[in-house]
Amino acid sequence: MSKSSVSRAGVAATIAAALVVIAGLITLGTPSHARERRLDRLRVRDLSRLSNLIDGFWREHAALPQSLDTLVATRQLDRVPSDPQNHSPYTYLVSGERSYRLCATFAQPSDSDASPGYDEDGIYYTGGVAGGRQSWRHAAGKSCFDLTPPPKDSK
Repeated sequence: MSKSSVSRAGVAATIAAALVVIAGLITLGTPSHARERRLDRLRVRDLSRLSNLIDGFWREHAALPQSLDTLVATRQLDRVPSDPQNHSPYTYLVSGERSYRLCATFAQPSDSDASPGYDEDGIYYTGGVAGGRQSWRHAAGKSCFDLTPPPKDSK
């Protein structure tokens, strides 16, 4: 084997490896991008869980909890969840007799190209409210979700 053929093969292999790495970064994003998406999924999971507990509180008491601490006091939660990155509390506001708002700050917008459906945690993640399921589509930055518990007689 001559020096020139080894050298050309090495250059070709190096270029191929670089193209694979670039294609991977384009397809999957950078490691920091992937970490931000994972943290945003945790935020959505927390908000979804809080929403389910608030709805359960409504069904049981025919009233909304005055604060998320009420869910701890009634032993529905061990502790109020907070942002997984900076540990700041999620915002909960009672906005009416039977309506409330949950807010979080997201690193990235939710995937607008995704089809409506459920993520790996079983949370409806895109689209509008569908079949009574809350959409957790959000922009980057602070996003709030206006929610209403289901009627008391629904499960």
